[in-house]
Amino acid sequence: MRNFAFAFLLLLAIAVLLSAAAFASVNQNANSSTTTNRNQNDSRQITPPQQDFSKNTWELPDNADKTKNPVPTSEESIAKGKELYLERTKGNCVFCHGETGAGNEANLPRLRRKPADLSNKERMSSMTDGEVFWKITKGITGIMPAGEKRMSEEERWHVVNYIRTLAKEPAKP
Repeated sequence: MRNFAFAFLLLLAIAVLLSAAAFASVNQNANSSTTTNRNQNDSRQITPPQQDFSKNTWELPDNADKTKNPVPTSEESIAKGKELYLERTKGNCVFCHGETGAGNEANLPRLRRKPADLSNKERMSSMTDGEVFWKITKGITGIMPAGEKRMSEEERWHVVNYIRTLAKEPAKP
């Protein structure tokens, strides 16, 4: 009889443990499902704060401005540079800087800040080809995409040669 009572108590204990584990699992799933349903039905979406890229700027290395342009300026190079500047899958510079380099007015509301005016002769004259090349290559995090991800080194030099043609004398008043 003692063995029977021991076996009965052992089976009872196992049954209680299994029931408790099953109850906890069902309860956890119900809570999870309630949370999921609540989140799906809750129109208030919790979104993480957006990073402010508007103050990002160039982190130009000391020697970037000393890099010499290995691609001679020619009509052919300028034409290639223009094609890359306009091409959406390559440079796509036109999206922000516009066709004239003064800024794409239609896209300004969608940008984090106004892009550099590439048609400003004074500004562009103050930069070496190496500096312009480096800026095209590296971009600015969250502001300007890095050209090195879409264009070869030679292609970026063609864009430098084309951009130089956009700089104009300021209009006389």
